[in-house]
Amino acid sequence: MIKFFRKIRYDLMEKNKTGKYFKYAIGEIVLVVIGILIALQINNWNEQRKQNSQERYILNQLKVEFEADSIKINTLEKLTTGKMNESKYLLQLITEYNKDSIRFIPLKPIFFIGKAIPFYDYSPTYNELVNSGKLNVISNDSIKIAINDFINHNAQMESTLYVDMHAKKSSYMNHVYRYFNGEINGLLWQAKMSDLSELLALGADYNGFMEDPNTIYELNKVLASDSELSFIYNRNVKNKLYLVLDLLNREIQK
Repeated sequence: MIKFFRKIRYDLMEKNKTGKYFKYAIGEIVLVVIGILIALQINNWNEQRKQNSQERYILNQLKVEFEADSIKINTLEKLTTGKMNESKYLLQLITEYNKDSIRFIPLKPIFFIGKAIPFYDYSPTYNELVNSGKLNVISNDSIKIAINDFINHNAQMESTLYVDMHAKKSSYMNHVYRYFNGEINGLLWQAKMSDLSELLALGADYNGFMEDPNTIYELNKVLASDSELSFIYNRNVKNKLYLVLDLLNREIQK
């Protein structure tokens, strides 16, 4: 098209038709400008398509990671609830304890409730976006706000709640090891402890543990810690996590 206009201009110039020459020259310029604008628009469309494709990939990666966190928090919440029940069970046993009639030694609960099982989120994709300065790849601000809220809340738990929990669990286990050889714990989980005589041979003062007033005190501390943890997992962590997943799913489905 431009060559066509150029040929006409040359013909007009040879025929000394200046007015028409300038009109065709302007037409040629307009065509060039239109061509440039179209090329720019196509380039913008291509770039936007690439950005959309990259964002969709990132959103799907985030969804996978937060779904994994969802499975993890549900598992940890169930374990925490289980530890609460075991603590209550041991407290009941102590209340009803009679050393002359004891036939079964519930050792697994004694060691199980002393384990600290905090939740740590795993968000490598989001962390990479933050560290590389590419957070703007996510166009939905609500998603970024929700993820930040979730991660910051977990960081706050690490610096406060988990510190307190570890201190209480450590205090409890130190109390347990006054009466039970630490080797017993490993044997229990390997299902190698089946006989009271084996237990006593390793060093276990079951009566001492059950009759020590500090046992109730230590059990109540770990029960309170697990109860608080269970409440926060259910009310705070899960709600914030499910909000992130809901926003991600909505954005991906657009």
